[in-house]
Amino acid sequence: MHTICRSTMALSASLTDTIRTQGMVTITASATLPSLRPPSCGQSAYCVPATLSQKLVFFTGIYLCALGIGGAKAVLIAFGPEQLDDDDGGGKNERVRERKASYFSWYYAVANVGMLTAGTMLVWFEDNVSWGFGYGLCASFVAVAVVVLAATAPMYRILPPAGSPLKSVIQVLVAFSHKAKLTLPDDPTELYEDDGVKNSLQHPVHERLEHTNQFRCLDKAAIVSDEDLEDGDRWRLCTVSQVEEVKILLRLISIWLTSAVYFIANTQAQTTFVQQGTKTDGRIARGAFSVPAASLSSFQMAFVAVFVTLYNRAVVPAARRCLGRAVAFTPLQLMGFGHATAVVAVGVAACTEARRLHAARAGAPAMGIAWLLPQYLVMAASDASLTVGQLEFFYDQSPETMRSASTAFYFLAISLGNLLNSQLVTLVAKVTAAWGNAGWFPLDLDDGHLDYFFLLIVAITAVNFAVYVALAKNYTPKKVR
Repeated sequence: MHTICRSTMALSASLTDTIRTQGMVTITASATLPSLRPPSCGQSAYCVPATLSQKLVFFTGIYLCALGIGGAKAVLIAFGPEQLDDDDGGGKNERVRERKASYFSWYYAVANVGMLTAGTMLVWFEDNVSWGFGYGLCASFVAVAVVVLAATAPMYRILPPAGSPLKSVIQVLVAFSHKAKLTLPDDPTELYEDDGVKNSLQHPVHERLEHTNQFRCLDKAAIVSDEDLEDGDRWRLCTVSQVEEVKILLRLISIWLTSAVYFIANTQAQTTFVQQGTKTDGRIARGAFSVPAASLSSFQMAFVAVFVTLYNRAVVPAARRCLGRAVAFTPLQLMGFGHATAVVAVGVAACTEARRLHAARAGAPAMGIAWLLPQYLVMAASDASLTVGQLEFFYDQSPETMRSASTAFYFLAISLGNLLNSQLVTLVAKVTAAWGNAGWFPLDLDDGHLDYFFLLIVAITAVNFAVYVALAKNYTPKKVR
């Protein structure tokens, strides 16, 4: 049995949530205390600028929240599956894989419900009560989360730190540089591997990985020389497992890059899809109520929660019965489905935009906002599939020392995808508006061609999907001895 005590990851999660609480308290104070709250513009066209101290307090709160959220998300995603590892199979049997896959999907569903709540209920409080009350409510929720996590921390399994992933990677590269001119032996068993036993806990702290033939040049870091046997310098001689960890990282990076490109398409749901909504008639159900364009992303969050529920309760059991296996879909298959449906989602958006432009230029009434819901529905299925598949894939395939870092790759992929999208929009706007043309993104979208931009995204996403399929087919999975 694992020792039951306060886990390192639980402490890390508690610490980052505490930082986030401090950030929310700071923002709440900035919006509530008269001395810290920037002056209101009221009905005047001129606004008195905020003082230096007011700016300092507000941005301090913002950056504390960013620091806390970034740390907590990466830690909690990896911390949850560690509690599901069984004592006999080390988390490798089919039952544990099934439970972990379910955890990742429900984690993302709950996260979307949280974002949906923040985008609806809290926004209502901020608009109808006060900004300070809305921020204070957020701070209270986070504070309760910190207290609950700290109170329940002794119940969690302890997994001692397995070393620094960065140090191990650097050791391999340094050892390789020392032996770059050496010739590799024909027999991989001649390479160095530590014969030490695993940790006394039944869950191994240091995995011993099987040798693979990809990136064979890195195997030179494990060539044993007489000098290595004498001094045992870890910066000149690495184990096969250490070399394999670096190989795994290289394989994961290639898959990760396709995910970053995927988020160029995914981010359209929060940007250009919303711009589409501003040019539609927001009334739904014969004018019974109106949907603001800025609230369209809330539909995607709700669709994600529904999709995950249907996937876990209906699709997975049916697939198991049909396929006759415990694991319905592999993480790579889920990610592939996410890539493919992203192409469909943006393609639907292109068709919808072309239809809207035709109606607008013909002088017809504005298209109803409900016409945009299909593209949000398909993008929600894509988002849920790729996210759940990627989180499970990176956690399962990463070496033990890199699991927390690997799950953080997901959030880095989102950031890189958004950056690539912003650069693409800037480039397309400049090119299409050259020589006095209106371009694809004029101030009035009716004069532009947002549909052409969507077709460009479809092409990029389709090529990215093809690259992903090639990488997934040739991917060499991690094998533990």
